[in-house]
Amino acid sequence: MRKEGALQAESLESLLLNAHLVQDLSVDLAPAAAGLWRILTVIAARVTGLDNRDLTAPEWFALRDSILDDGAFGDDAVRSYFGKHAARFGLFDPLWPWLQDPRLADQCARATGLNTVVFGRPAGNNQSWLSHHRDADPLPIDAGEAALQLIAQLYHGAPGRCTARTVDGRSEANAKSALLRGLVSYHPVGRTVFESLVVSIPFFDPDLTDDGEDFAWWELPQLPDPLAPPQPSSGVGGVLAGRFCHALLLVASADGEQVVDGYRTWGFRHPVPVVEDPFLIYQTSKAGQRYARFANADRALWRDLDGLLLDDAGIEHSSRPKVFAQAMQFDDPAVLDRLRVRAFGFDQDRAQTSDRQWYTASTPPVLRRVGDPETAAALSRSRIAAELIARRIDRAVRTAWITINDPANGGSDSAPVESRKAGPVRRESDIGHGPWLATAAARYWPTAEREFWRQIRDNDFDQPLRRFRTLGLNAFDETTDSAGHRPRTRRAIERARTLLFDTPAKK
Repeated sequence: MRKEGALQAESLESLLLNAHLVQDLSVDLAPAAAGLWRILTVIAARVTGLDNRDLTAPEWFALRDSILDDGAFGDDAVRSYFGKHAARFGLFDPLWPWLQDPRLADQCARATGLNTVVFGRPAGNNQSWLSHHRDADPLPIDAGEAALQLIAQLYHGAPGRCTARTVDGRSEANAKSALLRGLVSYHPVGRTVFESLVVSIPFFDPDLTDDGEDFAWWELPQLPDPLAPPQPSSGVGGVLAGRFCHALLLVASADGEQVVDGYRTWGFRHPVPVVEDPFLIYQTSKAGQRYARFANADRALWRDLDGLLLDDAGIEHSSRPKVFAQAMQFDDPAVLDRLRVRAFGFDQDRAQTSDRQWYTASTPPVLRRVGDPETAAALSRSRIAAELIARRIDRAVRTAWITINDPANGGSDSAPVESRKAGPVRRESDIGHGPWLATAAARYWPTAEREFWRQIRDNDFDQPLRRFRTLGLNAFDETTDSAGHRPRTRRAIERARTLLFDTPAKK
């Protein structure tokens, strides 16, 4: 292993050579994991020939089946690829460091600071909440960790103010959102890293794609002009690892073991061409606009399962990621039997610098069991029913809390605030929603998830609304039981409880 860090040509080459022996990858930084799997997918496509856009669909799927039958990546192909691009994989290479732009050392008047490059650290005027770091004395990180932070910034970096970069006399100090910022990625996971990567390689139909470039960043023949419009991308390399909106450069310690500083700035002034990512769920807004599903740290992965199996699913009219549509087309059904789904999400503001929470979640190997259209449609209806009851719980506990706690409304003797026709008007924000919303959700969602997986296990999707309503009533009752048992309070709660049936409350 060279000093440049864990993610180097040697270590990545070794990973590909031994991918059939490695069960999985453990990456603590979820934003980096989403990018790393894309980077590895590009390399896997190159060494297998599944990046060949001259192949027809039948030829491509037949080649993929034969590669899976081989059980490992070819040693000669792997060594040839890394031998060709080895100079581009050096994290601190002086001519073209991996995934970085060496021109920043001359084009930026100063470095950005290491704390700005590392996700989770406070920088500038931000307060220190989770870790104690100061810009005046940043704690260096080892090169391997820096490589992961680099990947995370390129795929999830923030828009807005950044270090000024001057190119051909033009100085700018703002960047666009990274392409995965605020989104959640879904990846198929097999028995080994080899199987996971082969299944992850997307097929780009030559009849449906343009002639855009198919270069990953480390494959480009030359560094791109930051002021020129980015070239369209349509192949696996260009789509997954060639459309970065930011430019970064790491500064190494004298011994090459650590990173002590870094530059983070804009990569292009023109918008990067929009291309659908094969690992994202796309859905349609009420206005007819198609967009990728946002990451939500409060949303469990099972609620997205129908979106991975169906097109035009739910009220969102979502369409499954390309790799999952293609995962249903194996000659050997046992491959699908063992595939799991892993999600990497980063709950962020896409248009601002706010980062909330990143997360990782996985499903059991259920794709074969739920992959037929009838079962997929049934579980979609079940998911919709579960979310409908959740909305009714939310409305019911809001109504109960407001009715009980609004003194201007006469307390719990009166009807809910929204039904009052006289008296002083009070906003819900004046009263607050109390602790019941979070408590009810915390009681309901875990039981709903267990019920969902039970339905899949037993292939029993009969009357999902009734079953989830029962769970919702239990959650509502357990939440509101703390309000006491005074007659007026219980009447208000019982009136609100009827909202879970979506029927008018009795007076």
